Amino acid sequence: MDLGLRNKVAIVTGSSQGIGKGIVNILKQEGVNVIGFDIKEPTYDIDFFKVDVSKKDQVINGINYVISKYGKIDILVNNAGIESYGAVHEVDEYEWDRIMNINVKGVFLMSKYTIPHMLKQGKGVIINIASVQSLAVQKRVAAYGTSKHAVLGLTRSIAVDYAPVIRAVAVCPGSIRTPLLEWAAEQEVGKEHIEDKIKEWGAMYPMQRVGNPEEIGYLVAFLSSDLASFINGTCITIDGGLTTLIPISSPKNR
Repeated sequence: MDLGLRNKVAIVTGSSQGIGKGIVNILKQEGVNVIGFDIKEPTYDIDFFKVDVSKKDQVINGINYVISKYGKIDILVNNAGIESYGAVHEVDEYEWDRIMNINVKGVFLMSKYTIPHMLKQGKGVIINIASVQSLAVQKRVAAYGTSKHAVLGLTRSIAVDYAPVIRAVAVCPGSIRTPLLEWAAEQEVGKEHIEDKIKEWGAMYPMQRVGNPEEIGYLVAFLSSDLASFINGTCITIDGGLTTLIPISSPKNR
């Protein structure tokens, strides 16, 4: 299906690996001019600008680069994010601020300085990569879970403040096979048992597996297109049915 995205211009933050890389690959397949923002240099072919999304000056410089080269920004994908573990009493102030600065302030800054260009153009789409932990949380993710709830709230604010010119949608993935997921598995069971842990997590899903980054990319591509023109201000879960499942066994039929 032709999504009508050819020659559109998209910024994808956190583009160098994981979900961001998967999104970039699918958007490029659709003919989008993609510019990746990240603090880490990519190891694949992409138009790239080094940006720490929590730093105002770097965000402005990156957006100015895109406008000077392409003259517009049609799609903004706020994907950059980090994770940590800890209940409220375990999280120190530095770690709390670190999570909030990337996961929430980064989305705010990128949106704040992109929105004027979209308003001037008369059209734009902002897609924020949130999480199933925008809707519910596991234990000991106080900072991360709070940050992802905030991303959902910010998405809704953008959606109602700037419609009908700009649409804003949150994508809420479950476990996706990325370096971040592998890091999380290593924290629990050590490096030598990462694969076993990821299989264990996958078994919790009705689909009996975790997702892959390109599956998020396909959803983002659709949401970026005019085929999704009435989708605004909501969260689309892409979690293999995880948040649909009630984890309580039922009695066998007799």
